[in-house]
Amino acid sequence: MRRYASYRDFIQRDQRSLVGTALLLTGGHEQAIRLVLWSLRSVGLSWPPTLWENPTVHAQITMYRRYLRRPVSTEATALLRLPARRRVLVVACLHDGRTREEMATVLGMPLESVESEITEAVAALSKGNAERLTARLATTAAEASVPDLADRSVRALRRRRRRGTVLTAVAALVPVGLIAAFTLIQQGQVWNSALGERNQPRSAEPDTMRVVSSPGPGSGFRPWQTPRTSFTIRYAVPGKCPDDGASTDGKPAPSRAGKVTCAGWTLKLAGGDEGRPALESVECDRPGHCESTVNVPDATQHLAHGDDWSYWRLSPAVSGDGRRVAYLSAAEGRYVAHDLRSGEKRYLSPVLVPADTETGTRVSVSPDGRLFTVDLSDRRLRTDFATGTVTSLPAGHATAVERAADWLRQNYGVWRDSPSGRYSAAIKPVKGKSDSLHVIDARTRELFRDLPLPSLGDPTSAEVVGWLNLREVVVKLTDKTEGDLLGFFRIDAVTGRLHRVAGLPEGDSIVLGSLTTP
Repeated sequence: MRRYASYRDFIQRDQRSLVGTALLLTGGHEQAIRLVLWSLRSVGLSWPPTLWENPTVHAQITMYRRYLRRPVSTEATALLRLPARRRVLVVACLHDGRTREEMATVLGMPLESVESEITEAVAALSKGNAERLTARLATTAAEASVPDLADRSVRALRRRRRRGTVLTAVAALVPVGLIAAFTLIQQGQVWNSALGERNQPRSAEPDTMRVVSSPGPGSGFRPWQTPRTSFTIRYAVPGKCPDDGASTDGKPAPSRAGKVTCAGWTLKLAGGDEGRPALESVECDRPGHCESTVNVPDATQHLAHGDDWSYWRLSPAVSGDGRRVAYLSAAEGRYVAHDLRSGEKRYLSPVLVPADTETGTRVSVSPDGRLFTVDLSDRRLRTDFATGTVTSLPAGHATAVERAADWLRQNYGVWRDSPSGRYSAAIKPVKGKSDSLHVIDARTRELFRDLPLPSLGDPTSAEVVGWLNLREVVVKLTDKTEGDLLGFFRIDAVTGRLHRVAGLPEGDSIVLGSLTTP
């Protein structure tokens, strides 16, 4: 299988360095090989790695933790006479190149303690000469006798998968202090599945997982816990944002790039009686026709950019069937997606840095609700929710409406792209009459349909809310003279046939989900 071929290549590439690290920890070749095989199995259980994973770091961290649980040494050298934790710190930072901040997170201890222990170890082993100690460690590691571990590891992984004990094996690798370690992470490091950062069901994740510090203020944001329910999302609306404090009293505005300054979206759910138990409050107008409101406190609304008070307005993406929602998590600093029916959670991106959002960022979902695409400043990531596989889209890979964005901006200012990526819907104002709905073929940049909107007594103004499906557009109509809301309507983009949509709230921003009733 291809997955085992790439796994085999990884082992053959890194086995010498991994055995060298294990030899420094244990002092004996037999114990070192055993420790490396254990770590390779851990890497294999989550193979292939996600786009932002480093399998070498995963293997190293697994060895550190495994060794600390069972610190066995065969020789009485100066290095091996060090306490086990101090020995791991020396090997990780001076030989493997791990940073002090990373090891503070891995071991769940203050950064000052890590630095103090390394300093004391260097003083004891080389009279304070860190470079000389690093060279000695490299010489010792180079003496490792390294057999080919690829065949043994692949066979063991295949047996493990056949026994169906993948989750058990992964859980056995998680130390008791893992959750505490996550709360101590304050530096923007690149982490991987050794820290639990794999796409997996929610039931296998720590409830308070935070990979790095939030891009926002940090306090008050907690990851949303998906209510496992058969209810579906009708729509999402933003919560009220607090005063952003734009006044600086004449002082230069602080740099806030990448900070979440406002978060919180509300989901309106609908369903039958069978989906009620997982929800806190449900109202039913008749049996089998119920509604509920759920708050997603960490769904980002405003993401600051630049060195002033400007920010991007972000919206979640809701699948057409209303089962899934994706957004930039203010608690975790990355894009996530949730499935309400299964309770599964997927990571759609690594932890973002300010450079990822310099030109804006957004998340979208395919018409079938399976593929989620995250747009960052210099790359696009696509996640298959069913498998958790993340791929990087090649440069220039864009839909017709994305390529026509500048033209649409010049001609319409505001538009909404269809789920297929071929058409756009925009409003064409008409002086003295009701506005028209323009459906544009983005490939040719020609007008596909010009659909006059009903007057409803007086001329009406319109706003495109979004596409309900591949064919229907939802618009909000208001009285052109008085500005009163006249209602929401779904319009067939081919025939112009119109139906009223009940139950949508008046507001500046609505993200549509599953509106099944005309």
